[in-house]
Amino acid sequence: MNVPLNRMFVDDETRQAVIEVLESGRYVKGPRADELETMFSELIGAPFSVSCSSGSTALMLAFRALGIGKGDEVIVPSHTFIATINGFHHFGAVPRFVDIDPETFTIDVETARDAINERTAAILPVHIYGHPARMDILEELAVEKEIALIGDAAQAHGARFRGADVGAIGDMTCYSFFPSKVVTVAGEGGMITCGDGELAGVLKALRNHGRYEGERDVSSMPGFNFRLPEIQAAVGLVQLKHMNGWIERRREIARIYNEELEGIEWLTTPVEKEWARHVYYLYVVRLSDRDGLARHLSSSGISTGVHYPIPAHRMPYFREAPKLPVTERIVGEILSLPMHPLLSEEELKHIIMSVKGFKP
Repeated sequence: MNVPLNRMFVDDETRQAVIEVLESGRYVKGPRADELETMFSELIGAPFSVSCSSGSTALMLAFRALGIGKGDEVIVPSHTFIATINGFHHFGAVPRFVDIDPETFTIDVETARDAINERTAAILPVHIYGHPARMDILEELAVEKEIALIGDAAQAHGARFRGADVGAIGDMTCYSFFPSKVVTVAGEGGMITCGDGELAGVLKALRNHGRYEGERDVSSMPGFNFRLPEIQAAVGLVQLKHMNGWIERRREIARIYNEELEGIEWLTTPVEKEWARHVYYLYVVRLSDRDGLARHLSSSGISTGVHYPIPAHRMPYFREAPKLPVTERIVGEILSLPMHPLLSEEELKHIIMSVKGFKP
């Protein structure tokens, strides 16, 4: 049996949606991207959604729209994919790396508080693996210090903090539709949610060469070509129909993992705080012999992953690396087990029995 880490859902409706776009002859700036934005807003509960070409460009647009750049600092956890940092680093802003909570792996709010200074322009929490950060404290900090709060929810479609979707909290929230994500577009794609109509208009202009809606020949600002193609939007519309059901299936798989793996003294399973709705984009366990378990599972045909073995502050282009003891400890202990809504009961049993059969 071969069990992949992720598996994308494709059905006849998805295939037909792609064919309809191909036959329409309208491949960009068409109605499906607009429909996707409307549907996403309804699901998330955010007044405005702006589609774009990837999760990375979503972050770039968010920081560009706020004018964050040279001389500014952004408070951000180092335990994240490097795209989180590149989203503002390209504009001259620099990261102020902070440590993470040892249970949720999200930004540690107290180290974030301590990191704020006169150059701080924004806080960028990452809802890593699908668990929300402490958005109440972060929102209070952002208001008190008059800085932006931009969420990275690339892995957290549908995640909630105290009943509110993370995409409806803060100034903006950025999403990825990369093929492995909770919701995908069968390629690259992204979305930004916000509550400000004027800001949404700026985001839409920036993604389309600086042209506001209705303007064809006038660019009001330097912009980009970060539009979402119609084929990707069509796939996304089908995917969004299943999002809530898929999240419930992910949560059910996580419940089974937790129950079956409970009591293994050498293994720590993920937590879900009482104020959180974890969507389990990834199911990440911790153990001292991470590489040994990965090899053992591979020998049984089970794929695993490490997200992420090198923290962002250790990337070669950052000359000064702060001391982040929690981050640096956990990156040597984490292992992602297969997690996706198409995981069968047989595959799940195979994974669990294989984990239980490992001798560290």
